[in-house]
Amino acid sequence: MKKFKHLIFVLIEFGLIGCSTPNSNSTETVSNSVDTTTARIVTIDSIQTTPIDTLSTKAIEVAEVPPLPPIPQEVKRNGNLLVPPVKVRGIYVTGPTAGIKRMNEMVDLVVSTGMNTIVLDVKNDGGNITYKMNHPLAIELGACKRFVKNMPALLDSLHAKNIYVIGRIVCFKDAYLAKGRPDLALCKPDSTPVTDAKGQAWVNPYKREVWDYLCSLAEKAVEDGFDEIQFDYVRFPIGDDANQADYGVDMNSYPREHALNNFFAYVEKRLHNKEIIYGADLFGTVIGSDTDRDRTGQDYVDIAAMTDNICPMIYPSHYGPKTFGITIPDADPYNTIYRALKLSKKQLSQRDSSEMAVVRPWLQCFTAPWRNGHIPYKANEIRAQIEAVYDAGYEEWILWNASNRYDYVKEALLNEYNPKKTTEQDSVQTNKMDSIN
Repeated sequence: MKKFKHLIFVLIEFGLIGCSTPNSNSTETVSNSVDTTTARIVTIDSIQTTPIDTLSTKAIEVAEVPPLPPIPQEVKRNGNLLVPPVKVRGIYVTGPTAGIKRMNEMVDLVVSTGMNTIVLDVKNDGGNITYKMNHPLAIELGACKRFVKNMPALLDSLHAKNIYVIGRIVCFKDAYLAKGRPDLALCKPDSTPVTDAKGQAWVNPYKREVWDYLCSLAEKAVEDGFDEIQFDYVRFPIGDDANQADYGVDMNSYPREHALNNFFAYVEKRLHNKEIIYGADLFGTVIGSDTDRDRTGQDYVDIAAMTDNICPMIYPSHYGPKTFGITIPDADPYNTIYRALKLSKKQLSQRDSSEMAVVRPWLQCFTAPWRNGHIPYKANEIRAQIEAVYDAGYEEWILWNASNRYDYVKEALLNEYNPKKTTEQDSVQTNKMDSIN
């Protein structure tokens, strides 16, 4: 196993550096996600694992982190897709955090560790636009909240530090659009709205007018200075309430995955005409799972062929017991991330890799006390996930903490990594992963 290379990688390589849980610490709410107690991608028996307590905590002495390189302005194409100009390594920031002095801490963390990206809410889980966007429908809906007093000025200040800013737009969970445009709301046969566990309403993913609203928000956000757009909650609702939803279409002839594929085809044509780079947050459990694909509508391979990047939420806490042959995935972050991303590579190899999305996983930067057998997620656990990304053959990642508590990130990025895995263990892992169907 190589050393925790990304400090050097961070300092030398250009550009280096989904989802809230019951504790508000994950990209989507577990109660509204795939049943994480039972949902599994694949079970692999008898695979050796790397105990997290073998990771080194020896610090590397770093005198100074060089300034981030400027963000390239030229947009490059890869077939029908656009190529993001940086290799993203960053953190998520909410609108309320971005609007107060605490934002200085977020910026300092990114710059001081060699990360290069902030994912910032444009439209959050509640349907709020996080600043006074000049968007007629959003204004009419009362959706604009002034969490950030002057978003263009904030973005200018981040760009001055060469920080790449991705605008996160929550899609089909939107209480404001559902209330202001009841014709777009997702309802049950008795005309009452479909809501999640927190009582927040959803809109109908089949409605073209909803797609238009989301694209217009994306266009305006980029006009205001965002570098890229990330669509979250780009899925169908899950749960007892959602099971009663009336989508107004024949679901047998027009299934969920076809609706989302058509949405992304619409997004691709509209946003790429303006050279806007965009991506999608996807459940980690849809990688290789027909059941989870059918429930959420998220076809991992199809969406990867229509977006510039995909961000699977492969939080170890979101996998049930024995997934990948790991007794408690949350207690084994390295192997859980490594195996999820190896499965990602296997799935995406079904298509021509020359025209597929960049894979940019969300990593767990929170502790999951609701998960039996969980462990605290501190520097070692964060570092282990990042190293697993590199070992699986990927280069990009984003850290998620819904409360923006990144207390252990600096230590994670500036410490040495040494899991002491043997060559034999690596061979066993590789052989088992190659046999996944």
